[in-house]
Order: sequence, then structure tokens, then C-alpha cells
Amino acid sequence: MRLLRLAVETQRWDLAAHTIVLATARLLRNGDKPNARKSKEKKRRPTG
Repeated sequence: MRLLRLAVETQRWDLAAHTIVLATARLLRNGDKPNARKSKEKKRRPTG
């Protein structure tokens, strides 16, 4: 994301925030769930 890098380098925090929101909206519109687990089982710690 060149726009995000440019916004941070020039310290345009409003533009950086808008870029992040836009990227998130694109992900959610496509139906992707970035934090969803692939399996339904809980991850268990090894015993021992």
C-alpha cells in the first residue's frame, strides 16, 4: 500500500486512517474474515 506509506512518511494521519479504513472495508465487502479460524476446534496447549 503505497498510499499508506506516503501518508505516514508525510505525517498525514488523517489520510493514513482513511487508507486503513478503506482497506478494511474492501476486505469485509469481499466476505473475508481476517480473524476467523479455519477449523472449528479450539487450539489446545500441549499437556506436560
